[in-house]
Amino acid sequence: MQKTTNYLLFIGFAMCLLQVWWPEYYITGDGPCHVYNAQILHDLWSYNKDTDFYLHFYKLLYQPNPNWLSTIILALLLFVVNGIIAEKIFLTLYVMLFVSGFYLLLRRINNGNSNWVLVLFIFVFPHVLAKGFYNFSFSIAFFFWVVWSWLRFLEKKSVTNGIIFFLFIALVFFTHLLSFGFAAFTCAALVLSYGIAGSQGDKKFAAGYCVKHLGILALFLAPFIILMGWFTEKEGGLQITLHHHFYRLVELVQLKYLMNVSQRENMFVLCAGITLLSVFFITLLKMKGRWGVSKYDGFLISLLFAVFIYLFFPESFLGRLILINMRAELFVAILLSCCITYRSQNVRIINVCAIVIYSCFICLTVIRVQCMLRVSAGAVDYLSAEKYINPYSVVLPLDFSPSGNDEHGNIIADGNFVYSHASEYMGLKKPLIILDNYEANMGYFPLRWNAGINPYDHLSKEEGIEGIPPYATIWKYKQETGVTIDYIVMWCYNKSFLQNEHFRALYTEINEQYHIIYSSSTGRTILYALNKQP
Repeated sequence: MQKTTNYLLFIGFAMCLLQVWWPEYYITGDGPCHVYNAQILHDLWSYNKDTDFYLHFYKLLYQPNPNWLSTIILALLLFVVNGIIAEKIFLTLYVMLFVSGFYLLLRRINNGNSNWVLVLFIFVFPHVLAKGFYNFSFSIAFFFWVVWSWLRFLEKKSVTNGIIFFLFIALVFFTHLLSFGFAAFTCAALVLSYGIAGSQGDKKFAAGYCVKHLGILALFLAPFIILMGWFTEKEGGLQITLHHHFYRLVELVQLKYLMNVSQRENMFVLCAGITLLSVFFITLLKMKGRWGVSKYDGFLISLLFAVFIYLFFPESFLGRLILINMRAELFVAILLSCCITYRSQNVRIINVCAIVIYSCFICLTVIRVQCMLRVSAGAVDYLSAEKYINPYSVVLPLDFSPSGNDEHGNIIADGNFVYSHASEYMGLKKPLIILDNYEANMGYFPLRWNAGINPYDHLSKEEGIEGIPPYATIWKYKQETGVTIDYIVMWCYNKSFLQNEHFRALYTEINEQYHIIYSSSTGRTILYALNKQP
């Protein structure tokens, strides 16, 4: 049985890498933006001739914020390989950390159900990864390593184990605060379950154990809690208003946010969701009358905490849209898997259900690869305009189909906006300013737009440059900032958008000041250049 499981683990890992490396471009919604900003950071670190050009538009931030990891790692990789390969290596590192971390954690708390580890693959490519939330995706991978290293520390307290735990808690903090919060809470909950399970009814021992180890955990977490407090204060506070969102229970059954890029995935994601929840409730029923306290019941406590966050937290806090439902749903499903791992009793049912979920992953991989090959072909069309753009230019992308249309007008990725920032790949081969660089507008990434030039303040009006259809006031932007937009790239434009009065005004402005210098063979990509001044 173990030998078969190992073969299936190897096949699952290979299929994860296949998704990343087979398409020429593995495009995600915000992924190109991450790579583009890493390219600028790399060039600034290199003190090359482009430094003055970039610093006219951007400034470097030095305060240690969360969400930095992806930009730093990608910038370092760019010293060795080009941007597209750097992104694939980065995603390969994510897959390796995610799979190995989840595997080690499940094996550590395993209750003899060798096949159950196969369920980990269903979580590797969730909706948030396709949206390009690289930092959050990495933070989930680090979550597994944080909890695994904390369990090692609880079993054997040593300097080495303490350093390993501190390293991983630091990594999860500098990737995403939500995962840091879940990791810290899970570690604290495991202290409680370890203390109660090991006390054998001695309340004094349990209390002493918990106080001691919660104190140690607090020392490990203290630097990051201070940084978190400083960060949230800088962002204006949490700004949370709790309210129930019970409709999310239906989305949980569906595992809605495991759907990656195509609506064709929904049937297999639903099958995996029903199977996972069924196994969990079967596990609870089997434990009726002989529950007891397990040292791993911290996962159950953490699951209850995650469900509370999932059902009652708003989509927006910290003064911005957080999309808590798609993020918290993933933690709920992962913690469900952990609880099943250590609490399950019926090995036969558990192993059969593991194979069902693993089979869903295989089917999802086939669908996703097919879709991403079409996405990549569309990217080749989109990026074909790059060779007609001169270096040291300012480019305004206008995206009319974030999901992409093929040459026949059919939607390519109907489950995600994978082309939202695809234009920013154009800035990897030559120094360009791409004006829809949303990262530089957020304030917690290493690069930030200079205030007097920020296109999100001075150019993006009404629906905005990322609206559908997009809208901008080109002449006013130049008047307010002194910045000339040299090129405009349109992706999947059609005349029906002229029915929108704001875009119609922009289209008139474009045709008065710009002329077409390139149109791709499919007509999906149109490049405008500024008219020469007499």
